[in-house]
Amino acid sequence: MNKLSVNLPGIELKNPIIIASGPLIHGEYFNSVYDLSELGAITTKTVTYLPKEGNKTPRFASIEGGYINAVGLKNIGIKKFVETKIELLEMMNVPVITSIAGNSIEEYVEMVEMLNDAKVINAIELNVSCPNVKKDSIIMTSNYDYLNELITNVKKASHKPIYVKLSPTEPDIVQTARVCKEAGADALTMINGLSGMKIDIKTMKPVLSNKFGGVSGSFLKPLAIKLVYQVSSEVDIPIIGVGGIANVEDAIEMLMAGATAVGIASANMWDPLVCYKIATKLEEELNKLGFSSVQELINKVKESRKK
Repeated sequence: MNKLSVNLPGIELKNPIIIASGPLIHGEYFNSVYDLSELGAITTKTVTYLPKEGNKTPRFASIEGGYINAVGLKNIGIKKFVETKIELLEMMNVPVITSIAGNSIEEYVEMVEMLNDAKVINAIELNVSCPNVKKDSIIMTSNYDYLNELITNVKKASHKPIYVKLSPTEPDIVQTARVCKEAGADALTMINGLSGMKIDIKTMKPVLSNKFGGVSGSFLKPLAIKLVYQVSSEVDIPIIGVGGIANVEDAIEMLMAGATAVGIASANMWDPLVCYKIATKLEEELNKLGFSSVQELINKVKESRKK
């Protein structure tokens, strides 16, 4: 193990920096900007059972410190993903987490079965908390019976570790995390974006065609830090901490909150090199704080919670 390496279920990461799943860009875009093997892992754009056109335009707008999007999980569908994207992912020489979203347990099960033979995919992330699709097209994680049934069935069907992505609006996110773990989830990704709205003051109308959208950016970080801290203090399960991470100090703060790895999404829109910059600066910043490795920091965080 090198000084930056960490382990997630199914993945040994060379460092804890992960490109999180985002609404607009697939991982192969970043491969043209820098060598993705410099990162710990990448997460694909969410894939659904059938292709989705997404919501009508406009579906993206900048806000201070981030953006609001109503892309609506636009994607090519799982069949075409397997046919066209697997080979591209194999060329990137970086661990891959594939994000999927279904309208039913049956769709989730069939999708993970279709991904079982893809050796390049190390883990599957269940996006059960997308804030910019219709309520009837995404599973609400606060429905614990349904969540338990979903994870149980997906685990039976999958040959790969299963991660579950949680919403920041969970009524009791610690209990939701417990349900996920008890059902067999191998790790959590948290948090997803919030639902929000932007109005054009000249037209007095919503900027987005869908009116509402998923809001993400730097302002999410304090909330993400809090929720990761709460869950990691109560539930023994690996966490990919996501939300408002934009620099190496943010990443270290997320690790100190209790995350095993750190996902970066929105910041990639403003600086495509941000993940690379964080990964290459991490060791130096840890040394300044007196840590010889990422694992030493993680261990110290765990020890402090026992007191």
